[in-house]
Amino acid sequence: MTQQQPDDLIWRTAWAWVRREHERDAFDEAARIDMVAWLRADPAHRTAYDKAARLWLLAGLVPPTIDVEAWKKTQGKPTPTDDA
Repeated sequence: MTQQQPDDLIWRTAWAWVRREHERDAFDEAARIDMVAWLRADPAHRTAYDKAARLWLLAGLVPPTIDVEAWKKTQGKPTPTDDA
């Protein structure tokens, strides 16, 4: 059995915080306080969190600002502004 490297644990924790932060229902003021305490505990925590947050954005995991299902239903259908 292999032991976990400290960097792996820091990365997994940072990724968990980023995911949790974007799940608005699961991220209340108490969670924010816990996250800030974790970030301040070690500079490596902040570095890993920043990388995880960038990865989240680059991967397109930001919640959509439009109703994707409604948009899919309108594809190929004329809109009121289309000239038919």
